[in-house]
This record gives sequence, structure tokens and C-alpha cells, in this order.
Amino acid sequence: MSAWIDRARELASRTTASEGGRGAAPEGWTVLRGQRPAILDAEGVRALVAPLVAVLAWTGAVFRELVAGTPIDPLALFMRLLALAMTVRALLLGRALVARLRAWSASSRSALVLAPEGLFARLPEGDVAVEKDEIVAISERGTWQRRASGRRFSPVYVVTLSPLRTHLELPAIFDATPGVLAERLMRWRGAIALPETPVFPEPASLASKVYEDAARGIRAPGTIVIHHGLGWLERGPWATVLLGIAVIEGFVRAEGAVQEAIGPAVIVAGVVALAMVPLVWVWAQRRSMAPQLGMAMVLTAAELLMRTRGGVLRVAWPKLQRLSIDVRGRVSIVQGWAMHRALVIKRKDGLPITYDEAFLGVPAEVAMELCEAYARGAHLVSGEDRAQLPETVA
Repeated sequence: MSAWIDRARELASRTTASEGGRGAAPEGWTVLRGQRPAILDAEGVRALVAPLVAVLAWTGAVFRELVAGTPIDPLALFMRLLALAMTVRALLLGRALVARLRAWSASSRSALVLAPEGLFARLPEGDVAVEKDEIVAISERGTWQRRASGRRFSPVYVVTLSPLRTHLELPAIFDATPGVLAERLMRWRGAIALPETPVFPEPASLASKVYEDAARGIRAPGTIVIHHGLGWLERGPWATVLLGIAVIEGFVRAEGAVQEAIGPAVIVAGVVALAMVPLVWVWAQRRSMAPQLGMAMVLTAAELLMRTRGGVLRVAWPKLQRLSIDVRGRVSIVQGWAMHRALVIKRKDGLPITYDEAFLGVPAEVAMELCEAYARGAHLVSGEDRAQLPETVA
């Protein structure tokens, strides 16, 4: 273990909030103590309001059922569907609010140590150390035009050029705002060593073999893998599932004569809505992702590799023109108005490639920064060369 990590762990352990969040740090070191994060920003308020909206939806559904005199009334079923959706939304937002409260309660026990050799973070999940020469970018989630002003609960990503870790996610507890923390980390990191004219190696003759070897863990030096994520599950046919639950729940409470009349139809509808539709959707999604072998992207020293049912997509780093994140609002019965994000890869010699963040195992900002670092040739510079750059300590 490096000596600087032991020293950083000691500073993180003995620093207290009464010492102003810095403690007795030696020259060239910075110690930041966790602060109480913002809880009630826009998302926090939504989490508090969501249960009230669910209660109002259930009140309307019950009232309509009393007026209609039967739980099988079409309008009553529709209102019960909305009530179920509002309940699920309240649970999801409540889970996010609980995560914020946990970060709030653990902030006094958290610390961030910026050393000349690297970064050490004491987080609720455990201690993490990152060598300075591995860090290639600092990024906050979202674009600056869309970020809310003032305090907000937004993570800061420390992007690393390492096969062991693509990034470190820092919660919004170490500075006044995530933007201030990101700027502090950028100044601490200083200039990143880049070749004036990157000379990339020749791409492999058989990209499919490189891709399959990466899936088996056989990776050449300078290769980083971004695995698949599970965000695509949020795009499931949840409206159909909730409708099936509403219909079956109303059928169970209906009168005996009504149950006898519509029983077979309800059974068929329930099986289709609760079993067949979700299973078919999951099967279709898994089938479309099967050729990717659990990987979203493979970044090699020469090129970026992605795989579809039609074969391997290859983007040589000199052919990469621009990277951006496309954000579009879409209506979801469970999430409401949700912002769906995708990484857009523009090539000099082909059509743009759009990769939905829901299928990425990392935030879109992390994938974008990693690809930009490769395109600039950051992976062609050795760690010793990066370490020789002048340091800028905040």
C-alpha cells in the first residue's frame, strides 16, 4: 500500500467538523469534511409531494367506484390504474429521498483528502483511493445550461483511466455545491499530459476476436470495458402490468354474478398483462443485447468497439469527430415526465451512433469523458509522464 494512502487515511480519521473541515493538513494537502447536503431541491420536493398525489388519486378512484357501484367500471379501473402508478412513483422517489437522508446522516463521518499523489475519499460505502495520474476528467452530471442554481443534490464523477475502475462517484457533501467541488478538483488535478500529435496503433484485423476476448477477460494493455447497465428495466411495459393488477383487484371485489360473467376474460387478460407481455418484452430486450456479451463498449488503444446483431461497430479514435449527450423528455406512467439521455458519437466517415444511457453501466458523462480521453491520446501517455506535470493545489 502506498505511503500517501496511509497518511490520507490518518488525516481523514482525525479531521473533525470543529476544525473547519480541513484539519491539520500538511502543505500541498487539502482535507474536506463532509457537509450537510441539500435535501429539498426540486427532486426532493417531488419526493415529498408524490405521496400526497397518490392519496388524491386513490381518493378519486374510490369515489368513482362508489358512484358507479361496481369496481369493474371502466372509468374506475382507469383511475385505479393512475392511483397505482402514482403509488409506484411515490415509492421510487421515496427510495431516492431515503438515499439522500443516508448521505445527510453520514456526511459528518465522510472526508475527502486531496494529496499530491492522489485522491482519498471516506464515503458511507467505504474508503476509496485513486492515483492522481489515473484521473483524466472531472465531470458533474448534466450540462451547465440545465443545472439548477444554488445547492443541489448532484454527484460529481472522477473519471479514471484504469481497467479496475471507470470512475468514482462523489456525493454532493464536500463543498458548497457540486459545481464548486468539480472546479476545486479540476484545479487540484491540474493539466493532463497529452501527446501533441497522438500516434495510435493499428486496429486489430479481426475486431470480433478482440471483443470476445475482452468479454472473457483477455484484454490488451490500455483496454477498458464499459459493461451493460440495468436502466433499461425502467422502460418496461409497466402500464400494462399495472392495468392487469387493477383489473384483477377489481374482479376479486366484484359481485358473484359479475365474476361468473367475466371470469374467463379476466383470467386471460391477467395472464397476458402480468406474465406474457413482461416476459416477451424481457426476452426481446435480452435477445437484442445477447450479441454484446454483457458489454456496452470496449475501448482499446486503437479504437472504440460496440457490437450489435449485425456485427461489430468500429470507430477508430482519429475518426471520432465529436461526442455529446442528447437529452429528451418523455412521458412515463410511472416516472411521469422523465428525461431520457443518450450518448451521441459523431464520426468523420459515417452516420452518428446513439447509445441510450439506459443500456450503459456508467453515467453518460463518464462514457463520454473516457472516449474523449482516448481520442486525445491520454492512454498513450505513461503514468510516469503524467506525474511529471506541475501540480495545482486548490
